[in-house]
Amino acid sequence: MKELFASNLKLKLLAVIFSLALWFFVAGQSRTEVGFIVPISYKGIPKDLIMTGVPPDEVEIRVTGPKLFINNLSPSQISAELDISGAKEGVNTLRIQPTDIITPMGVDVQRLRPSSIDFRLEQITRVELPVRARISGRPAPGYRVVDVLVYPKTVIATGTRKETRELKEVQTRPIDVTGLDSSASLTAQVDASGLELRNLSAEKVEVKIVVRKER
Repeated sequence: MKELFASNLKLKLLAVIFSLALWFFVAGQSRTEVGFIVPISYKGIPKDLIMTGVPPDEVEIRVTGPKLFINNLSPSQISAELDISGAKEGVNTLRIQPTDIITPMGVDVQRLRPSSIDFRLEQITRVELPVRARISGRPAPGYRVVDVLVYPKTVIATGTRKETRELKEVQTRPIDVTGLDSSASLTAQVDASGLELRNLSAEKVEVKIVVRKER
């Protein structure tokens, strides 16, 4: 037992000595400065708010550290993570602090630009909209479309107030009934092209085309 303790003690002493030697080696080196452009990420967006527009996605920084560290430093080792959990609806201004910059140990942030950023948060709204099947073409001669059934009948659209204010309905992509001489059920894609929405609760709907012979 004593031999095991003595062996572990020797290893611990060697580790301490190595650590101290490395520290003195690094501390004794001259410090140098270098600049990087690093990406910005945002965290803590408040519930039911969404960032609109194009907020800054990069920040220019100057860092200093021992020459040994700086010479081996790459941009991928540095990032900016901004906490916007305290932001409100509308335009917000956030001051970027050196503590927002994530760097390896021993590397210090000296300057950064821009020192603050402006961004806009808007309220997310959800509206229920009816789905209308868009029909194109004509059935076979002597037949006509008497009814069009859609399931689900409605979808939930998610977007900002501006994006959802004017919406009354959503449509499917055109469904061609050319030559149809009997009722048919199919899956149709909801047409979101031209709609400034964040999300639709369903991308596809089931459509039943009811066709009858004319009298």
